[in-house]
Amino acid sequence: MDDATVTAREARNLLERLGARVPGFSGYLERELRREVDQRLRADLAGRLDAARAGVAAFSRALHLGAAGRLERLAALEKSLDGAANALRHAGSGYAGMFDAVKVRGEQLEALYRFDLDLVERVDAVREASAGLGADQETINRLEQVVAAVQAAVAGRERAVLGAFAPRAGAGGER
Repeated sequence: MDDATVTAREARNLLERLGARVPGFSGYLERELRREVDQRLRADLAGRLDAARAGVAAFSRALHLGAAGRLERLAALEKSLDGAANALRHAGSGYAGMFDAVKVRGEQLEALYRFDLDLVERVDAVREASAGLGADQETINRLEQVVAAVQAAVAGRERAVLGAFAPRAGAGGER
């Protein structure tokens, strides 16, 4: 179990801890806890991408007018970072509610956790690349590559979420 889930579980109030002892309710609380952790993770990653985008914006403002080609690339990077942050911020959580007809299986949750871990590593790479942003083409190229990797990871996660909720053939909609 990851640290965020343990921390969130320890932060439960008295009523939640009491409710956890009611048969059937504890599973509901656990799913809600997972939803909350997932949403907080995505919000944190989106915030990190926003910070990287702000760094790119500040750097592009600092460049002089003679670097028009680089300014265009930096503007495109800003747009890509903003899009990736918004995609993360508004991505599906991957967890079904207590009364949802379709349930997510354990192996699907594990796959989503792997996507989330991959996203954390890729977003950290974006932060590192944006922090070392210089006027040379190589650093801009590197930042473009890591941003593209984040966008691909976000798209892959979204496909995994959609796949987790797709009905299985012959399963009668149950998961």
